[in-house]
Amino acid sequence: MSLPQVPVWPVRGLGVALALAACDPAVTSSPSMGDVLTPLAAVVLAWWAAPPLVRRPVQYSARKAALLSQHRNTVFAVGCVVLAAFSTPPVWLASCVTALLLTYLLIVDACAAGPAGIRQLRSRHIPLTAYGASGLVLFAAFAPSDGSAWGPAVAAVAVCATAYAVGTALWPRRPRTPAAPRSRDESPTE
Repeated sequence: MSLPQVPVWPVRGLGVALALAACDPAVTSSPSMGDVLTPLAAVVLAWWAAPPLVRRPVQYSARKAALLSQHRNTVFAVGCVVLAAFSTPPVWLASCVTALLLTYLLIVDACAAGPAGIRQLRSRHIPLTAYGASGLVLFAAFAPSDGSAWGPAVAAVAVCATAYAVGTALWPRRPRTPAAPRSRDESPTE
């Protein structure tokens, strides 16, 4: 059984565009060494990490380098989010990063899932729902606020709810063992 063919070049190009948008390489009149090295490092890491992997969830090795290579798509996406979070991008650039990140995640997950993932991606309601939810979050992030006291509390609750949802989704579950069938002669009070 062979692994399905994965479109490497388009996803790699999408990853490079995402990394460049996340690091906000604004060209200034006198760029410093950091202004040049950050986008260059982001492009090199995107070139390596962006192509989708289809060999999940088997763990071949417990070494850190092997784990990083096995989960490089996830590390890449999280790295882009962290990189974008350290800057204060304008609304148009934040919208571009959001759209590129969501497109990257949808394509990589569909490629990793194989034919079932591709079928899911082809149905229109799943991508439209994902883009709609991302647009709503982006709108809420850039909505003007008057600096009232409830804003940080709402943000803290949202971060805690997201962390709980991610933790619940990633927590290993034990399979439930089916209960032994009762005979008709047994009463429920015994």
